[in-house]
Amino acid sequence: MAEERSTTDLRNRMNDIEKSHPKAEAISLISEMLKDEYKRLEGIMRDTRNDYLGLRRDDPALQNEIADLRLEAVEAYQPAYVIENFLADLGVDIMPLLPPHKGSFEVSSLKDGEWMLSMVSLRESSMRTLGGHCNVIGDIIVLEKLLYDHTYLAAVMKLTDDYEPGQQGYVEFDFYTIVFDEDIQAIVKAPLTTE
Repeated sequence: MAEERSTTDLRNRMNDIEKSHPKAEAISLISEMLKDEYKRLEGIMRDTRNDYLGLRRDDPALQNEIADLRLEAVEAYQPAYVIENFLADLGVDIMPLLPPHKGSFEVSSLKDGEWMLSMVSLRESSMRTLGGHCNVIGDIIVLEKLLYDHTYLAAVMKLTDDYEPGQQGYVEFDFYTIVFDEDIQAIVKAPLTTE
């Protein structure tokens, strides 16, 4: 509930800024809010990654603890997500605002008019930690954004309800999770045209 209240307060603050300032000035002020949020997020993601690396990830007894760690990291990202969406609604390209981190894999991105989707398969130990949220087999995990070094926001996709074996299948968004390089077994970059 505290997270809900904080994102509501954040939206109200940005709405007030938009109403009381010229558009260019409002964008500048809200962009500064996003930079501050990224700084806060970097510390949280660094700590999350360190906690993750300190766990015995192959121990099935720790799968709930690891799942909670992933969930907490996604929830910590919510304020940044709210600000990003607000700026996008104002017509701002947020990609140049993203902090420059380094990871072993590229995330999904728009290149030359095509979305390059970074679709990954995960190691068995990390599949267990997602098991309470989804049936990992058959799900598609797309790396969407690098939040910190080797720490990604990822979307878990699932087959649509009208899927029939042997027929053309479609996927839809299921939920967000956090994926670390150590979780990834393989990665495929697939172009998806936007036209």
